[in-house]
Formats: sequence, C-alpha cells, structure tokens
Amino acid sequence: EYIFSSKKLKSNALRSAEIAYVTSSEFFSDAAPDLYQPEEHLVYCGGGHSVLQFSDREAAVACVEAITEAAMRKFPGMEFFAKVMEYDSSKSPGENLMELSRKLEKKKALRASSFFALPTGLEAQDPENFRPVRLMEETDSVVESRMLVPPEGCAFPSEFEELTGEDNFLAVVHLDGNAMGTRVQAIYEQAGDDWTACCQKLRTFSEGIQRDFETAFSKMVDTLVSAIGHQLVHTDREGRRLLPIRPIILAGDDVCFVTAGDYALECARIFLEHLTKMSNVQDHLPYAACGGVALVHRKYPFHQAYELSEELCSNAKQFGASLDKKGRISALDWHIEFGQLKGNLADIREDYITEDGNRMELRPVLAVVPDEVSIDEETAAFRHYDWFRTMCEKLQGEKGSTARGKLKELRTAIKQGEVESRYYLHHQQIFRLLDHTFAARYRSDEARWEKLRRMYLQNEQAERTLFWQKQGETEKRCVFFDAIEMIDHWKPLKEGVL
Repeated sequence: EYIFSSKKLKSNALRSAEIAYVTSSEFFSDAAPDLYQPEEHLVYCGGGHSVLQFSDREAAVACVEAITEAAMRKFPGMEFFAKVMEYDSSKSPGENLMELSRKLEKKKALRASSFFALPTGLEAQDPENFRPVRLMEETDSVVESRMLVPPEGCAFPSEFEELTGEDNFLAVVHLDGNAMGTRVQAIYEQAGDDWTACCQKLRTFSEGIQRDFETAFSKMVDTLVSAIGHQLVHTDREGRRLLPIRPIILAGDDVCFVTAGDYALECARIFLEHLTKMSNVQDHLPYAACGGVALVHRKYPFHQAYELSEELCSNAKQFGASLDKKGRISALDWHIEFGQLKGNLADIREDYITEDGNRMELRPVLAVVPDEVSIDEETAAFRHYDWFRTMCEKLQGEKGSTARGKLKELRTAIKQGEVESRYYLHHQQIFRLLDHTFAARYRSDEARWEKLRRMYLQNEQAERTLFWQKQGETEKRCVFFDAIEMIDHWKPLKEGVL
C-alpha cells in the first residue's frame, strides 16, 4: 500500500527504495549510532526485513526505539513493525529464528503496535501523492543512490504515460523465487547449534540473492536495449533514451517491474533465463522463479494490477510445483484485461471455459525447465512459453495473407467449442493455420527433420492440432487462443536473446 498509493511511477520506485533503506544496516547506523554496531548486532538484512541480535533485552528495545522513531520521522505514512524476542537456548538457532518470524507475522496480521506516523495537519502536503512532504532532501539522495542504475545513455521513465507502447497497454510484472523457504531451512540444518555459523550463512545467502536478482534484472534490461535500442526515440531532459521499463521492487527474490505491454512477456522470460543460469554463493544451488504478468490500460488502478500480477505468479508457482515438488521449474502466467477486472483470478478464468466444457487457454506455461527435471513430452511441447512464442510469430506473420478480423473472430468460435472452431476454420478457408502447430511443437530444425523422417517412413499425416488433452485429464485446452488473444500486444525480442 505504501509503495503503490502514489500516482507517479518514479515515486513508486522511490518508496520501494525507502523500505529497503529503513531495513538496512546503513539506516540502523545512521538512526542509532550509539546503540547499533553492524559487526556486533547484525544477523542479516534482505527483502524488506532484518534480524538483529543484542546482549540483553534493554539494549534491543532501546535500539528498536531509536530506529523506529527515525523511520517514522523521515518517512511519514510508512508502516513499520518490530518484534523483540529472547533467545531460547534449549532450541536451535533455526528454531529461534523461525519462532521470531512467526511472532512478527502474527503481530503484523493483527496490526498490533505498528509504528505509523499520521499527519498532524501542520505539514506541507504533496497534492499529487496525498502525503506529507519531507523536508530532509539529503534522505532522498541517500535513498535514490540505492536504486538500480539504467544502462549508460538510457533512463527509466518517471511517468506511466512514458511506458505505454503502440497498443496503449502497460504491464505489471511480479516475479518471486521458488523454494526459498526450503533453502533457508537447509541452512538452519547445516548450522546445527552453531549460532555464529547460522548468522554468517544466512547473511551470505541473503546478500547473494539480492546481488543475483539485481544482476538478472540488469542483464534483462541490457538484452532489451540490444533488441530495441535503435527504436528508442524518446528522451528525458538530459538527452538520455527512455526505456520502456521501470524497476519498482528489487527486494531479495521479490521483484516487480513495469513495462510497455507488448514487451512484458518477453522481458519476464528473459529475466528468468538469466536468473536460472546463476547459483547462490552460499548453497551453490541454481535459482528458479515464477512470474505473473498483468496487462492493463494505462489508466487502470496500478495497485489492482499489482495484486493481479501477484495472484498470477502464485498460480504459476502452483503449476510448476505440480510438475516438480522441489521447485526447480520456472513458469509464467499472464492476463490481458480489456475491460473491468473481476474479483480474483478464479473468477477471471471462468470466462475461459468453452461451451463444451473445455478450456480456451494453455497458461500457465513453462518458461525454464532444467535438464535434471523430467517433464512428459506433450506438456513440454504444448504448455511451454516457446510454443506460445512460436504461435505468436506465426500468426503475426499471417499479416497480408489472413485478414486480422478472421483471426480475432476465431476467438468467438473457440469459446463456442471444438466443433464450432473447426467449422469456422473450414468455412473461412483458413484451416491451413493449423499447420503452424507443427512448427510450434517441433521447434528445432533437428526435431522437425526427425519428425518428417518418421512421417515419411510410416506414411503419417502432419498433425493439425486445435485442442489438446493431457493424458489423465478430462478437459481439453485450445492451443491457439493464447497467441490469438495477444496478437496485437506482444513483440519478440530477437536481438541479443539468450
């Protein structure tokens, strides 16, 4: 709420950086220089929360008082929670830390004793953001220095209007790391009863996550610039090229960024590809993450779009976990909103049920599947981002050959069911569109030649799939709809793609 209540894009990013700042060791040192020493008190910081240690309760309370007072004075409107708990020597370090987290979450859920500075009516007001204006400009400069720097000669946009592309859509992208709790639990087990070792491992793990997720984002932006740099014509006051993307949250494995709608899915895919090539410096395990992408009109309430992106990310996680319980699969889900959003994702997806009881969409889809994870061949073919990407390219390549109106009307036929869809393709004389499914399924030259060889030897006909049904499931899924729905709201990033 604190981040997204502002109507300005730059303010959203700045408020996110403020939260990172007030939960950092740097801020603790500034706020309580006589009470806090990093080498003595810091356990770890990351993801908008911190754990500190003290020799006695009085010292802990005094330091927390100083930190929270400084945070509330400098950042009116921010809600801040702290929990002091005595260490139980009969329990392991991991058990103590889990209990501390549980008690803090319980306190937050009850909104008990939160530190929240209300305006007194005497402050100057910022009419754009409806919040008191801070008078400490040096604080802003410190916060801004923590924000991610764009590539040289480029700038992140400050206003939502600078983001929307030709289709007047923008996208909110939320990404979240997989199985991080399991990895933290493994650190607890490795540390055993050694509190010092536990603190060191957690600190290294947390710092590694922050560094690696920021690196993945920066590499994704570099790939974007490599692909469309020649198309960037708008500049800021300093003459820097405005990018169609802006990071909002980079808090450990919790990432949110905003893009022009037509680049959103490609940016999310490229981020995941970069991220999954890296491993954490502490446990030496590779990362996996899932993403949710909400595409909305520029004037749509931003906080609602963010909530939808979180729900889509959660749905992608459930899909990935259904195929690999260890969380090694990176998956994506998305929704493009043409009108008024329904209550939640389950309500939204009810509109994607066909009249014959099947489904119009394939998503969520796989984005990155490591070699050690075994996925059945058909799921890997149909419910994969590469399938969607190939179908988008093929259908966009129909421009000039197939009327765009016929493709869009196919969506109505798909809603009516499989029989009506096939009838429509025959009636409109566009049944040949099903030939694109061959290229989407056999995506490499080697795979296509092998399939053609088998077809020749066995005298088979080319597959012309319209609806696909996974073995063991009762409903079919249309293999065309996702690409048809996004045909005017998706652009490939071909240059510099991994």
